[in-house]
Amino acid sequence: MAASTMPDMSQEGGGGRPYRVGLIGTGIMGTNHGIGYMLNPRTEIVAVADSDSQNLERFSRRFGITSTYASYEEMFSLETLDIAAPILPARPNPDAVIAAARAGIPAVFCEKPICDSLEEADRMVAEINSRGVSWAAADAMRNLPQFWQVKEMADSGELGPVRSINIYLGVGDGRGEIWGANCQDLSVARLFADDADVDWVVGWVRGDPFDDVDQAMGGYIRFENGVECFINMRAESMRGIEIVTEKGVMFSDFNKFRLWKRTDMKGETPQIDDLVEVTDAIPEAGLNEMPYDERGWRYPGNRMRESIQAIVDCLELGVPPRCSGQNMAKVLEIIVALRESHRRGHAPVKLPLEDRSLRVEPLPYRWINRREVFGTERYEELMSGHIKEDG
Repeated sequence: MAASTMPDMSQEGGGGRPYRVGLIGTGIMGTNHGIGYMLNPRTEIVAVADSDSQNLERFSRRFGITSTYASYEEMFSLETLDIAAPILPARPNPDAVIAAARAGIPAVFCEKPICDSLEEADRMVAEINSRGVSWAAADAMRNLPQFWQVKEMADSGELGPVRSINIYLGVGDGRGEIWGANCQDLSVARLFADDADVDWVVGWVRGDPFDDVDQAMGGYIRFENGVECFINMRAESMRGIEIVTEKGVMFSDFNKFRLWKRTDMKGETPQIDDLVEVTDAIPEAGLNEMPYDERGWRYPGNRMRESIQAIVDCLELGVPPRCSGQNMAKVLEIIVALRESHRRGHAPVKLPLEDRSLRVEPLPYRWINRREVFGTERYEELMSGHIKEDG
């Protein structure tokens, strides 16, 4: 891929052979991930698997992959891989992640949502943990270095400890889903709460609380370390996340970042004038910059770039994933608990939840194959967007 209109990644990463990637699922998101791996100098897609023969043929032709398989089981049995990348709907995802771990592949990077039930999440976590596998989940906002920069400012004392977190969701935000879309917000919130376990929550949903389908939610989360998180479901003029620390405030719409530091208070209580904006402290994420290069490939975005680099860092540096599957399992439990609170008359719900059969079913296009949901014409239109004049 030419680098003339895309970020130059040729100098990133360490030396040695590229990490061998086996990608599962060659559809819309699978192709985005494929471009991300192709852009990273430390990764090479050596094999792909998909039960959809049309997508498999198209992917192998576009990317020049000769080792193709109708099942991931066959691919795992015949290929030596460093990274397994199951980019699948939520329904088949757990079995693929577990199969990759059992195959002895050291790193797994799947998409979100990881599953539908606490029981399935527990099954994945247990298998991954027992085998010491690095498990990353989602092309995630939590992988953006800007959030880690702010976290370091808090941890170092520059901003001081995090006290409160505010998540602002617009009325129509996230297409009426929290597990499928706004798990991004909760994942970032967990980062700023030091990934502490949750003590209790109070919550509500937009629709029927006794429906298991994914839907918009609001509420309050009390982490065991005392950090508070408020989910504002009807923040019509706001969208993003606000981190309130002992000495400052950061707000981000997940693309741009604004930072204020508190000066010496002029009175007994903080006033708005006590907060002074620090301009240009945190660079823009550039999430909307997705140009086509001279060959016609569309850049999959800076978030994808950082997500791919995060799984590379797991292998290269021995660090945990920035957005792990274990983290997403915790996010699912928070979401289930918010809904359970509504079911119980908005009573506080303690975590962990005892009933592990509780579930949140993702919206159809995240739960099953998108071709089935969108129809062939619309699906093929979306598939054509990865590269211009695909021949």
